[in-house]
Amino acid sequence: MPNSLNSTQGNKKAKGFSVRRILPIVILAAVIAAVYASGVGDYVSFAALSENLDMLQSFVAENTVVALLVLVLFYAVGTAVSLPAMGIVSIASGVIFGLWLGFFGVLMGATLGATAIFLIVRTSLGDALRTKVGPWLGKFESGFQKDAFNYLLALRLVPVFPFWVLNIAPALLGVRLKSYVAATALGIIPGTFVFVWVGKGAAETIRLGNKVDATELLFQPHVIGPLVGLALLSLIPVILRKIRGGRSVGTPINGES
Repeated sequence: MPNSLNSTQGNKKAKGFSVRRILPIVILAAVIAAVYASGVGDYVSFAALSENLDMLQSFVAENTVVALLVLVLFYAVGTAVSLPAMGIVSIASGVIFGLWLGFFGVLMGATLGATAIFLIVRTSLGDALRTKVGPWLGKFESGFQKDAFNYLLALRLVPVFPFWVLNIAPALLGVRLKSYVAATALGIIPGTFVFVWVGKGAAETIRLGNKVDATELLFQPHVIGPLVGLALLSLIPVILRKIRGGRSVGTPINGES
């Protein structure tokens, strides 16, 4: 009888654990479905921004805190569901909020959205995804094993890989949450600043209904050059460890226990 009772309790615990693992991905799927079903992406455009610019700027001026919270939440959700128009939102933030408020809102939203995906992948999708994309992960594994923080920081600084790829790969390779959040927040600062700064400087151009492409500026030599330099500097600890023989096989990622 005690064995039967223990077995029943164990089944309940296993079931509860399973529910806790499944719930985040169910919520994410529901959010993705809601976002794309709402057609919000169709309204995120330079044309819509031009038509509503005065109204949006007035709302921000009168309700700054509320507007900033809305921006952070919208950007976090858009990042989590990989909404294609987030570059436009970054530029629009500079137009509507100005440089520093827009920069802060986008930085916070992007970091929160990226962290949400990291946690969902790590808790709900890790085993299944790791099995399916094992060979693909190989290109990242060595770098993350050597020094997760600096390696991720370098990858964030230079936008070679899609943003969502760098949200998922660290979760599958066991990177610590605090290292992931810190490297993500620091690594996206330069690119975020460029996009918001372009929006601030192109307010009149956008008001006239014209498009602005911050990506072109981001990849110009005088902008991408310093970013590459920062990325290389952040990789110095990784390179030095490799030269000195690296870490032992049993050392946890990022050197944390």
